[in-house]
Amino acid sequence: MTKIHPLIALLFLGICAANAQQTPSMNGGGKQDSAASNGFAGLGKDRPADAKTEITANKEASFDNAASVAEFTGNVIVRDPQFTLTCDRLKVTLSKTRKGMELAEASGNVVIVQENTDKGGQTSKAIGRAGFATYVPATGEVVLKGWPSVQQGMNNQVATEEGTVMILNRSGKSQTKGASKTVISDTSEAGASK
Repeated sequence: MTKIHPLIALLFLGICAANAQQTPSMNGGGKQDSAASNGFAGLGKDRPADAKTEITANKEASFDNAASVAEFTGNVIVRDPQFTLTCDRLKVTLSKTRKGMELAEASGNVVIVQENTDKGGQTSKAIGRAGFATYVPATGEVVLKGWPSVQQGMNNQVATEEGTVMILNRSGKSQTKGASKTVISDTSEAGASK
């Protein structure tokens, strides 16, 4: 593959950023769902109109026009208003219509960090780690494989087998397939009266 020409890279990132605008999920009453218990619900929240996504890589960035695939290798960092992702390699596949992203695949030392602020101004941070992660914008699903773990505040879930898979979606639901350990820390003051 050849190196990405800067103008093609800008066009590609513009397409990805435009595609990343997601419609918030709705519950039966037509109201937007509340913040997720797993902390990654913001991947599907509304993006600001002027939102920009920046992808940097220190080894290579390439684009295969015929296959509609872009690949980034070497200390890849994705900075987006909704999250920060770091990994060794990122592969992004555009949809067949080329009007958005179909699939993003991150591999090697994957770390996804997302900060959310609630209505009271309280900020919480969610961190997902894995050897491999996929993101499908159409479904809002993030799949973590290869010793995955998810941490939100004082709550942690860690795979206890390499084959464990953790699935997070934009509605705030999560599912773990395989062996894992969950630790929920009580942050209330000891002896507090009710």
